[in-house]
Amino acid sequence: MGWVKIIFLVVILTVCIFFFLQNTEQVAIRFGLSPFKEYQFFEISKVPLFLVIVCSIVLGILMGGLGDLYRRFQLGRSLRQKQKTIERLEREIQSLRGPEHGESAPLKKES
Repeated sequence: MGWVKIIFLVVILTVCIFFFLQNTEQVAIRFGLSPFKEYQFFEISKVPLFLVIVCSIVLGILMGGLGDLYRRFQLGRSLRQKQKTIERLEREIQSLRGPEHGESAPLKKES
């Protein structure tokens, strides 16, 4: 299985290198309100196209990762709250059973 992973990574790396070599045209990056030149916030004039694309992909992955991380923290907090509720309810069941019952007896089959 390790060889399959290595071959897959080599193929991906090769495709990325070909992509970088074929997209070296210089592009201008502008940010602002498009029709109004006076409201243009910044401009970078000579950046390779592949760099713009790769940075966009990395930024998208980071944004998705942050969203996933936030959701994981929410699920963890919810899980801890549910576990505390389960523990509280189990203690309540034990207190209602009384000290003589202790552990629950196995259920008997009716014949």
